[in-house]
Parts: sequence; structure tokens; C-alpha cells
Amino acid sequence: MKMSLWVVTIGVLAGSVLAAPVAAQTASEHYKIVEHWAQFPPEVAKWGGATGVDIDPHGNIFVLHRDPEMPIMAFDSHGKFLRAWGKGMFTTTHFLRADRDGNIWVTDRGAHQIFKFDNNGKLLMTLGKKGVAGDNSSEELFNGVADLAIAKNGDIFIADGESTNTRVVKYSKSGKFIKWWGGKGTEPGQFNVPHSIAIDSKGRLYVGDRSNNRIQIFDQNGKFLDQWTNFGTPWGLFITKDDVLYVVDGTENNCLLIANTKDGKIIDKVGGLSNPTAVTVASDGAIYIGEVNGANVRKLVPVSKN
Repeated sequence: MKMSLWVVTIGVLAGSVLAAPVAAQTASEHYKIVEHWAQFPPEVAKWGGATGVDIDPHGNIFVLHRDPEMPIMAFDSHGKFLRAWGKGMFTTTHFLRADRDGNIWVTDRGAHQIFKFDNNGKLLMTLGKKGVAGDNSSEELFNGVADLAIAKNGDIFIADGESTNTRVVKYSKSGKFIKWWGGKGTEPGQFNVPHSIAIDSKGRLYVGDRSNNRIQIFDQNGKFLDQWTNFGTPWGLFITKDDVLYVVDGTENNCLLIANTKDGKIIDKVGGLSNPTAVTVASDGAIYIGEVNGANVRKLVPVSKN
């Protein structure tokens, strides 16, 4: 009995060790992995479960990961550590977004809160009340708040849906409630785990309706425009300034899908990931992917065509 268990254990470990580098090397013919791109400070030895990653207007990379000492970490474009903050502040870290002014927004799914910081970590705004859950009709409370997107005029759009709530909530720049839309279901405009949200250059909202296996598109008043069902199970969304859509699927598909927002047609796919939940793209084309269960932040760079 002991011998059989030992053999199985060795087999599993060997498979894990051998699979990781192969997956990394064959992620895509158009991208290559940059290993150990981040220079950690002494307080952090490795990534925790990485749930949020984004890039500010200066090209600095901000990562939200489940590390008790430094949950929010900032690096320059070369991977040099710049600063960190948030120790003891969060219950269950989730998404991170950088806005046009360089402010850093963080969602805390476990505490039902949203935080806005300046680029150096000074707290500027808090939405929601710590540990207090609301329902879909709540104006000041959330339940399992997942992600957010900031419009050009500063309006805040929140995907409130990794629990019993199933909605998108709209607030003004100052944090005043404006409206919500959604409700649980499969019809257009309804949700089942609205997990991620992004805005294109025309101001249209893209919502990763995770458990409905689709992306829904709305105007900023909540009018349903379209839906796409060719992205597997969308966990995280990002849209570049030139309207290229990046979608990570953290199910057994474990992939990144790249598409054109004009028609939703997929133009590239990167496989071999490990529960990717967030994605962002730098101005030079480098892709950063937060892997929550893989406890990693991958950096992919385009392969030279020369």
C-alpha cells in the first residue's frame, strides 16, 4: 500500500515539474515568456495568488497579489521594485486597475469594498462598508465586488458579482450612486457572475459574464448592445487604446484570447497558463498575466519577426 502511494506521488510530482517549462516554452508562436522579470524586495520571496495587474501612464506595472506583507507592489518597466503598500488592509484581494491619471483602484471581494489610491499609495476614496454585504438594489453596499472600469469622464463602473449579486453599478467620479442594471439570468442584460469589466475607445462597456460563458456589451447607460460567446469562460478583460481585446480564461482552458473589438473575431491564442484571472498590455506590446492559483505574474513579449 505504501509503495503504490509513493509511486503515484512521484508520478504527479514528475508531471508537474516537466509540464511547467514545456507549457511556458510553447505558449504561442507569437510570444515568448520572460522568466523572473520582477526584482523582489527582501520582504517578498515569490508571488502570492496574483489576481490583479495593470500599468499606469508612466509604464509602471502594479500587481495585486495575496501576500500579507506587500499585497500591492509596483515595478518599473524593467522590473525594478519601486514601492508597495496595503499590509493588513484587505480581506480577499481581487482586481486592480490604473486610471488615466495614474490612480490605482483595488477591489476587495471578501470585504465588499473598493479603494482608490494615488500612485504612491495614499488612500483617496473608499466605496462600500467593510464586511457589510448588500443586495442588487443597494446604493452603497456590494456583495462579492469583482472588478471596475473608469470612463473618460471619471464615472465608475463596477462588476458586482462574485457572490449573490449579479449586476453592474454606475457611480459618478465623486463616488455618488447613479444606477445599476442586471439581475441573475441568461437573457441579454442579465448576469451570472459578472467577473470583469473593461471600456473601449468608444465608451462601450464589455462585461465578462463568467458563468454564462459570454461577454456582454453595453452603452454607459446600461443599454444592451451585443454579446459574444466565443471566449470560453471569460475571467479577466483588458482593452488597449487601439481597441484590441484581451481575455483570459482561467478554467481548464487556461488560455489568453486576443480579439478585435470590431467583430469579436479571435486573432490569436496563448495557451499553457495556470488559472489566469487578470491581464494587461504595455505600450511596447508586452503582456502581463496574473495567475491566481498558479501564484505567478507572467510576462509575455512578442516574438521578433526578423
